Amino acid sequence: MSDTDDRPGNDPGNELSEEGEAAGEDEPSEGYAWGFARQERELPQQEYLAHIRLLDEIGEEELEQLDLSRADDYTLWAAAQAFEELDRNEDTIALLKRIAASGSRHPALDYPDILLRLAEHLKERGDYDEATAMLDQVTALEPDLHGRCEERRAEILVLSGRVGEGLELFQAAARAFPDDPWVPLRAGWALLTSGRFQEVPRWIDMCERVLKEVDDEAEVRAVAGEIDHLRAESEARVRRRAHQAGADAAAEDADKEAGLGSLRQRILVSLDDEEARLTASPPRSDDARARATERLAALHARASRAWDDAVEAKDEDLVAAFDELQWDIVGLAERFGIELPGIEED
Repeated sequence: MSDTDDRPGNDPGNELSEEGEAAGEDEPSEGYAWGFARQERELPQQEYLAHIRLLDEIGEEELEQLDLSRADDYTLWAAAQAFEELDRNEDTIALLKRIAASGSRHPALDYPDILLRLAEHLKERGDYDEATAMLDQVTALEPDLHGRCEERRAEILVLSGRVGEGLELFQAAARAFPDDPWVPLRAGWALLTSGRFQEVPRWIDMCERVLKEVDDEAEVRAVAGEIDHLRAESEARVRRRAHQAGADAAAEDADKEAGLGSLRQRILVSLDDEEARLTASPPRSDDARARATERLAALHARASRAWDDAVEAKDEDLVAAFDELQWDIVGLAERFGIELPGIEED
């Protein structure tokens, strides 16, 4: 759940009426006011088919070549989702911002839902002020979503280092939505990302208590999976921190003396610290970005050298582990719009 919210019924406007269910209408997906059956029925055929093609069929190269300069919101939303599927987050944000600034309104789209998606992307990139402003727009468009927006404000406060304020707001959100296990899950992930690993378990406990009252089997499975993921990641980071207490994870001499398994843990500790640092203070100035790039590139170089050593040792498990670690470092850099030098994607 670090980047998505899978809870059903996130938007009260997406509830199906009994008449719609009887007519075989599908429930609108995220970002849509209409289900796809209604879109196909009520929109011009060419418009609908072009939208579906963008969602399901277009390749990355063709997507890049599209002229979207005069595209309407319906087309932009399809293209944004296509870029999002390719992890092209900067392109996704650019298109979502155009929808947010649009003066027109397409009847098939749910604009508060789309703006929530934009706020989520901005938060992930560390643009906390912009994300908060987007939440203000959502509340203005749909006052019923005020509570959900407050939950996301709480997350932004925690991520930006205002932990006390954020947790107070999370507590208020938990009281406002006592039957929703996703609220404490969001709090847990925010604390983990900001490096406050020891505070995660109590939010997991709260989530598990709430989950006992949830009847929807699909939601129970989704939440349980997120709990397992969050708990495993939290416990792993706590273990790494305990194991490396008092050690200088950046010392080259220590790298040489450590076994490869121990070295991997040391690099992971440094990566945990770097994630917390960048999350609390996203690099915005050229100087800050240069320093962040230098730190991440050094981490990547350590992981790359260790991968070479694992290959030489013919340890397949460690080869795979250091390969994954290198891409974890690249992924953190990309999250904040940093391109590491000399990295070629497959």
